[in-house]
Amino acid sequence: MLSWNEIRDVITWGLLALGGYLLFLLRSATEAAVKTTAEETAKATIEQLQWPAALARELQKTRGVERQELRFKSYGALWKELRPLAIYDATVIDKKVVGDLSLKLSDWYFSECGGLLLTPQARDFYFALQDLLRTTSTCPGDWDANRSEESKGDQQSILRAVLTEKSANGAIGVLDYLSPGGFEDWQNKAPNLAKEWRKGINNVAADWNKLDSRQRFAILQQVGSVLRTTLANDLESRVR
Repeated sequence: MLSWNEIRDVITWGLLALGGYLLFLLRSATEAAVKTTAEETAKATIEQLQWPAALARELQKTRGVERQELRFKSYGALWKELRPLAIYDATVIDKKVVGDLSLKLSDWYFSECGGLLLTPQARDFYFALQDLLRTTSTCPGDWDANRSEESKGDQQSILRAVLTEKSANGAIGVLDYLSPGGFEDWQNKAPNLAKEWRKGINNVAADWNKLDSRQRFAILQQVGSVLRTTLANDLESRVR
């Protein structure tokens, strides 16, 4: 039988062991709580640091949507003004009509939702037409353009022939690029293509009086058509 001293020692050691175990549990729980709190604090801190960037992205996205909506309206207004150059319109095309159209395009460009919304991809396609209209409306002598019943493909063939005679290979390359199934890598290629197009059309406009009325209409119609095509693709490329 254990003596009282032995029993006391057993109880003491048992209490010490129990106390140590409880202390271990308390320490583990405290460390876990501290770790969890630290992780939550770090996460909250990171979120706070990232919040301005996230807000900026959302604001940029919202502004982009709003800008695109304005561009739809802007391009639509420009599209409407280009009607006289369409194949199936009945407007008689001559020097005065072209001059009036140039003024209307200038009014659109300097309107609140006009030229400011032209993208770098579309800008020089617009100015290619405007340059053509201004040059042909101020050249010496009167002239007219024969609105033939030929299809768009025939009109393009006439323009290609004139561009070939002018060695305007860059402008011909634009017509190839805009052919059905084209528009590859539009955002990157379009600005340089537009510059080549503008350069080629300016070369054609410089000898306007040497062209016959059939060629004149084909050129005006095609330059207007190319602008409409690029406006439509420019809008579509930004919603894909």
